[in-house]
Amino acid sequence: MPRAQAPEWRRRKQPVLDDHLRTSITQANGIPDPTNGHYAKVVYAGCPTKERAQEIKTALYRSGRYVKVSVSATVVPAGDGTWQVHFFAIDKTYAKKYMLERYGSVANFPYNPRRKGEH
Repeated sequence: MPRAQAPEWRRRKQPVLDDHLRTSITQANGIPDPTNGHYAKVVYAGCPTKERAQEIKTALYRSGRYVKVSVSATVVPAGDGTWQVHFFAIDKTYAKKYMLERYGSVANFPYNPRRKGEH
């Protein structure tokens, strides 16, 4: 007997942009830049409002958890009155190395999800 869909509270919030992050990885042939761990830069264009662009940016960060990469995204106004999101995936190993170099130890990170009372 087939299973039913996951309950609403367990479903992923839309939009799911896993494929956009995978595009960043495949455009770099699956090999991050050895100096900083960045994959290829991709532009998500055509957002009618800044709020929609911010929503896309947040969705990219959410999708990064499922694709197992860190994400860097910036909202930029386009010349035609629309908004764009410039983003790229970052290899988690390089991202952690960068954070450790910048802050010294996990205790000094600006946000630690494992620390109690920060949620």
